Amino acid sequence: MKKLFFYLLKRYSQTEKDRIQILSKLDEQIYWTYNEQTTFGNVYNYFIEFVMSNDFIKTRVKENDKESLKIIKKGINNTFDDAIGYIKKEL
Repeated sequence: MKKLFFYLLKRYSQTEKDRIQILSKLDEQIYWTYNEQTTFGNVYNYFIEFVMSNDFIKTRVKENDKESLKIIKKGINNTFDDAIGYIKKEL
């Protein structure tokens, strides 16, 4: 069953729109998993899981590549602002 799920996930996540829809469902699951949390806490938990699942970030941590991790952190902060701008345009 898991194999089928990953096949379908790969097949139906080829566009930004599809991935955003999938990420929205994953975010929804965080709310069910950590239902004792505040809404802010669930956003933080979701982001923690995102960072922990990223193979590139895990590799940089494993190699203790502090400079790359600083670059990633700065980029994440910048892209947060970009994403807020995209959301505002959609509204």
